[in-house]
Amino acid sequence: MPGPVSDSYDPEWGTSSNAAEIQDALTYMHTKLGNVIGSPPKHILEVVSMDPGPMITVEMPEQEWRLLRFACERARENL
Repeated sequence: MPGPVSDSYDPEWGTSSNAAEIQDALTYMHTKLGNVIGSPPKHILEVVSMDPGPMITVEMPEQEWRLLRFACERARENL
């Protein structure tokens, strides 16, 4: 009989420590976006119906753009 498993396993993320790394990266991006936008979060229906507002120019490394795309994909899946 195998010994105890030290870390939970998820078929998509692998170990829970992998999931924690993803969560940490997304938390970092959430904070960074909040600093760029500069206002408290708004209800999503208010955001969808609001005027676009001023252009915000931000340069980010490819990794951060990919994290944002991942977050958008996951948000869309949760609707």
